[in-house]
Amino acid sequence: MIDLAASVKVTTWHALMWHALIQTEEFSQRGRRERNMGEETSRNRDRVFFVVNNRSGNANEGLLRELVDQKLVRRGIECHYFVREQKGQSRRKATRKALKEGFRTIVAVGGDGTVTKVADEVQHVDGAILGILPLGSANLLARGIDLPLDLESAVELLAERPRIRRVDGMKVGTKTYFSHISMGIYSDITSQESKEQKQRLGKLAYLWPLFSEVRRQRSWKFTLDAPEIQKQLRASLVMVANVGDTGFRDVTWGAGVRPDDGRLDLCLIKGRSLGAYAGLFWKSLRGKIKDSPHAAFRKLETEITIKADTNLPVRADGSLIGEREVHIRLIKDAVGIIAPAKDEIKQAS
Repeated sequence: MIDLAASVKVTTWHALMWHALIQTEEFSQRGRRERNMGEETSRNRDRVFFVVNNRSGNANEGLLRELVDQKLVRRGIECHYFVREQKGQSRRKATRKALKEGFRTIVAVGGDGTVTKVADEVQHVDGAILGILPLGSANLLARGIDLPLDLESAVELLAERPRIRRVDGMKVGTKTYFSHISMGIYSDITSQESKEQKQRLGKLAYLWPLFSEVRRQRSWKFTLDAPEIQKQLRASLVMVANVGDTGFRDVTWGAGVRPDDGRLDLCLIKGRSLGAYAGLFWKSLRGKIKDSPHAAFRKLETEITIKADTNLPVRADGSLIGEREVHIRLIKDAVGIIAPAKDEIKQAS
């Protein structure tokens, strides 16, 4: 006679043992994967690639390397460099190559143009983050996320890495921009300054073109097409902003413009005279630009198309990207950037 009860007990015991062995192996494999991921994360954190634009306004490669050695290399962080010495050396290609080689911390060293090019490549790779050492004349994105503007403090921030702050982007065609896209007087002004003037004069390079444009008192006819607004109007400037800073003291493109608010900010400047611009400047300094009759602002949730009635240049983050028409699409949480902790920002303010 076969003892069915005993047989069932044995079978059940074998099943439980087999299940336990499978679970043990799964836990073991998961542990190995997590250890490998942890080791990979540690390796990635301990390797930093710097994309340096030596042609930017405040570039100082010698001081940069000295500070990086003091604050990163001495902590065991492996640092590699690409240095752009002349036109034609691609910051985008250098960034893509570094990402393919496994670097997951890429640092843009230069002005807004360099930051945009590097950030646009970094955003496409999972786990990759951006560091910024702001050495340009305006440093708009750096100001927009409260980064330190002196080189030593900015390098120290890279070493400490207190917070990763994700910011939005503005997509035009296949490329993404992170500060401003404009048509009108501002884009015309920035198209008149040269690299040499920016290096020699910094922000002052914009003043003479600005004065010349204001004297001409020009405006243009624009067509705006977005889910929130469909309109034809005359304006001296149409700008879509991701950051509020202009780069001049406390002057902003409107209150509450933040690079991580999940929205685009449409800014319209309708004033043309010297008096109108002086009034705008004064109200902006006092934080009351929205009270000006010469300006209008609108929050946009997804996208906008802007068309001009003539071949006006379209400028994005300091670069000419087209003329007459531009379609801009919001990319939420496009890239993570090493930024100060929130309490540090409060203390600084």
